[in-house]
Amino acid sequence: MRSLMKEESIPVSVISDETLDELYDFLESEQTDPEALDVIGLHGFMVALAVSPEPVPVGEWLPVVFNGMPEFNDEYSEQKVIGWLETLQDNARTVLYRGQTIELPFEAELELDEALDDSEISAWSAGFTEAMMLREEAWFAQNEQEVAELLLPFMAISCLFPDEDLDDMVSDLETTNRLISQLPELLVDLYLLFHAPVEKPSPFKKTGGHPGKGNNKSSNKKGNNRRGGQRRR
Repeated sequence: MRSLMKEESIPVSVISDETLDELYDFLESEQTDPEALDVIGLHGFMVALAVSPEPVPVGEWLPVVFNGMPEFNDEYSEQKVIGWLETLQDNARTVLYRGQTIELPFEAELELDEALDDSEISAWSAGFTEAMMLREEAWFAQNEQEVAELLLPFMAISCLFPDEDLDDMVSDLETTNRLISQLPELLVDLYLLFHAPVEKPSPFKKTGGHPGKGNNKSSNKKGNNRRGGQRRR
């Protein structure tokens, strides 16, 4: 079982504060489009690429992150920026493979007077969701119902989807903060669901059961209306 692979641990950072500051400066410079993801959304985007059941090549995700190709220079070269982002992705993949939780770059809960749709956690979840949608079919190709349920908090917190059920999930502060607190563990669950080694039955053990049992797919696919406006910062 995947849960047996988890281990209690202090959340692990997948990017240094120094590199995060560098990325912030780059995103705030005139070299990038004003509609590029902000640094918090970028973190969420790269973590989703680490979780993804199918790899996404740099040439595909880079112009999505920056809403077009940025203008690289000697200070912020293409090699340096891509290197930072790929390191973040690789570190996230390693941490999740070990069953550890990732340290997320925002406060773990909303304040009483803080609007969700204008918060860092919403920006992070929007970035995560946007990367997921690059390979949406692959994410839902297997274990569709379980994946949909694990993704619901990310989608609700992202505020990207005009859906009454998702709005109800974040309708009050206590419920919203409970969902936020679950995100690190949900990342581990999603990663292990896609990438944990499949346990093979022993050749010396009889396998019973009824033919065809468990082959019925649920027709209740969560998130059929996942497409929505992309919010950028």
